[in-house]
Order: sequence, then C-alpha cells, then structure tokens
Amino acid sequence: MTILNLFMILISFALLLLCMLAPLRKSTAAQEHPSVKMLLKPHAVCGVLLLIVSLVHGILSGHKPAMMSGKAAWICPLILLIASLFKKRMNPGAWLRLHRIFAVLLCVLIAVHVIHAVIL
Repeated sequence: MTILNLFMILISFALLLLCMLAPLRKSTAAQEHPSVKMLLKPHAVCGVLLLIVSLVHGILSGHKPAMMSGKAAWICPLILLIASLFKKRMNPGAWLRLHRIFAVLLCVLIAVHVIHAVIL
C-alpha cells in the first residue's frame, strides 16, 4: 500500500465522519461551539469530496479482492449525489427518508468493505 493510498483512506474516513455527524450541527452542543457548527456545515461538499477521494483510493488500490465491496460502497454515495439533483422536485420527507436509508446503507457497505479488505 502506498503512502498516497493510505492518505486517501484517512481522508475518506474523515469525510465519512463529517458527513455522518452533520445532523449534530443542530444540537445544543454545536450551538454552543460555533467551530463545531462551522465544521459540520458543508455537508454536500463533504459528500462530493468523499465520492472523489474514494474513487482515487479505489484506483490506487488496484485489483484486490475487496474491490467488489468497494465498488458497491462507492455506488451508494453516487446514487445519493444523483438523487440530490432531483431534491427540489421531491417531497422533503421522502428526500430525508431516502437520504437516511442510503446513509445507513453506506456505513454498512463501508464496514463490509473494511472487513473484507482486512480479512483477505
């Protein structure tokens, strides 16, 4: 594993955490600490960066057994990105439900990908 690939893995993990912690920006703790609120605000930007950085990670990793689970995990934020283009046409409740389902699915798929990469 190259240093650049390891760096991409760490950035991907940090961006995933920022994306998953975005709902906390409305919490009282974030309201008391403006720096936390500011860090969690660019949710869409973090999502797009996660998609790009994870693609670079996949390219740098090459052809390994965990590649298939990584592709499945990569497709999930891609679908979220495409669905976000139609967000204004959707019912806000339906969008929120779809977004939450895909966020949980992404976490599960990434956990499977990491386990698959560590075991094989």
